[in-house]
Amino acid sequence: CVHYLKLQRAKCQVASDKPSQPVLSTPGHTITLDKWSLKCRREGELAIDNTEGQQSTILREDLPGFIFESNKGATHSFTAELTLGSEFAAGWGKKTCKVKTKTVQLQQQINTLSEEIYERFFENKMNHMRPVVARLKDILTDIDTAVARHNDPKSKSDWKTLLSTSFTNLAQLLHSESSLSTFELNSCQLVPCLLKALGNEVKQRNCTVKQQNAINTSLHKSNERIEVFKQCFANSLNGDMATTMVKKLVSVMESVENLPLYLYESPGALYSLQILTKRLRFRLERYSGEHTLLDRSGRTLKIEPMTAVTTLEEYLRKNVAKQWYDYDRSTFKYIREIKETGSVNFKYSSDFDENGIIYWIGTNGKTCKEWKNPSSIKSVVVSSSDGRSLPYGCLDDVLSRNSAARNVHTSDDKNGWISVDLALWVIPSRYTLRHSRGFGRSALRNWLFQVSKDSKAWKQWYQRRVRGKRQLQVFFRLR
Repeated sequence: CVHYLKLQRAKCQVASDKPSQPVLSTPGHTITLDKWSLKCRREGELAIDNTEGQQSTILREDLPGFIFESNKGATHSFTAELTLGSEFAAGWGKKTCKVKTKTVQLQQQINTLSEEIYERFFENKMNHMRPVVARLKDILTDIDTAVARHNDPKSKSDWKTLLSTSFTNLAQLLHSESSLSTFELNSCQLVPCLLKALGNEVKQRNCTVKQQNAINTSLHKSNERIEVFKQCFANSLNGDMATTMVKKLVSVMESVENLPLYLYESPGALYSLQILTKRLRFRLERYSGEHTLLDRSGRTLKIEPMTAVTTLEEYLRKNVAKQWYDYDRSTFKYIREIKETGSVNFKYSSDFDENGIIYWIGTNGKTCKEWKNPSSIKSVVVSSSDGRSLPYGCLDDVLSRNSAARNVHTSDDKNGWISVDLALWVIPSRYTLRHSRGFGRSALRNWLFQVSKDSKAWKQWYQRRVRGKRQLQVFFRLR
């Protein structure tokens, strides 16, 4: 920090045997430096005054920031984002009480909010688990009980029947219940339970004869339980339960191993609520057996941490699922409506209403809630005398319905023109033109409205002309 380095340089310039002057504990004490004066108005308060501008900055021990008084009498309070260190805040003499900066306050808010979320949602879910999760925990408890009976030489109960029944129930549950999440499988301690039943953690180095005999006995019992496991999961009636089991275990281990851990409350970690604004990066990949969705594999997707799952699904659906304009033009509903009815009438009510032909095309005959710019989806072709590259704006904005008008214009040419190919037979009755805020020479004053069937022979439908002003030609090609 720059201020901290300045403080360190200032400390080096002060002799170690030179007594310090208290400025916060001696009311009325004043230190003048050029046009600045440092004055203690009351104990624990320091005022830094600018004698030229009649401005004052007030510092207090209990204030996590400062107060600024302007020469007009206005008072503004500012809170520090973070502390510059205890030495800068309280000097290198006697330490004073620590004030709460914005960072500390945000950390306390995060802790309080986290506890509230856990108590309201997570703790309640753990205490009132779903029936399928409760059944899974009961099965795992039976497996632990069977293993304990098997390892106990004094136990005379039938461990094998209990273990076989438990493994069979586990296989059927994992195969039939696809709703079990990775979190639920992990929280039920599925992996530790299977390791205890099927694994053997006994070391075989530097063992005595007695210890080796115990190891051999443990290995023998472990092999017996493994045989029971194989019989239950390799049963032909259970199908591919072993494969399902492995996939479930892999998903649990991946979630545990790849879950990043951030120590935001550790010393020096000044993240606080900023972590909620850090975008997460994902890469899209299409499943090899999927052919109905558009292939967006390899594209990077940035997601806000607080994005809802439904919002993400809607966004992905729009980008990977084929929309109505991605299919052949003959399948468009507004095209089929024209072929079936022969004609469609459009009645004008106001500018930018939802009764015009541009809105009708952009909503596929008013069958879609969201309007799409017909030019951006290639249902309508917009061109100009400058080609596809305009000196300002883009051709798609010619048909924009945004409340804020876009600045779009051709070069400063008296023969400049913009054409819209609707690819439909149209008899125009009303139209709306607007211009955005821009240079005075780009505002519409004169124009010709012409129509054509082949983009070669044009017929004038309307003309507006003001003497001495150049005109813009607006062409509509009608098929």
